[in-house]
Amino acid sequence: MNGRTLARYSTVAAIVLVVGGLFVYQQVGSSDDTNDDAPLGVVAGAAPPALGEPAPDFVLVESGSGKRVSLSDFRGQPVVLNFWATWCVPCRTEMPDLQAAYDSEDVVVLAVNWQETESVVQGFLDEFGITFPTALDSEGRVREFYGVVGLPATFFIDPDGILRARNFGPVYGNLLQDGIEAAR
Repeated sequence: MNGRTLARYSTVAAIVLVVGGLFVYQQVGSSDDTNDDAPLGVVAGAAPPALGEPAPDFVLVESGSGKRVSLSDFRGQPVVLNFWATWCVPCRTEMPDLQAAYDSEDVVVLAVNWQETESVVQGFLDEFGITFPTALDSEGRVREFYGVVGLPATFFIDPDGILRARNFGPVYGNLLQDGIEAAR
């Protein structure tokens, strides 16, 4: 490769990096962006809530019923809060385990779907026989409150609303049971 060809490749690579960087910056926003609508003063895009701290409350619409559902509705019970999407393969894989926990454990499973339409979500829930409450995070704000950047993500909250454990990625093996025990 001669010097002229190398210079062209270098120029193209630099342009791609700059354009890519601008795209990422535009999608993520600057670090001082805040969400004025965030409950409990949570900063949009903030780090996940700390273990031992109160889990951020939220209000969303429940798929199927259209009723408003909030995390605080379940105070007094341990909660498995799961962020998911129908297109997420690991999310699909863990759904039967979450349903089994909901059916057999004394625990609430509250699923928060990330930015999909109610018809898509409800079709999935019907197809897989999912009966635990599923809320629609149509704008992705609740995901931001919890610092979720990838799916699935699961938070284990005790009856007093305190975050006791969390898992970024699928809850396989003993992860689900260990999280439930931490939230009791």
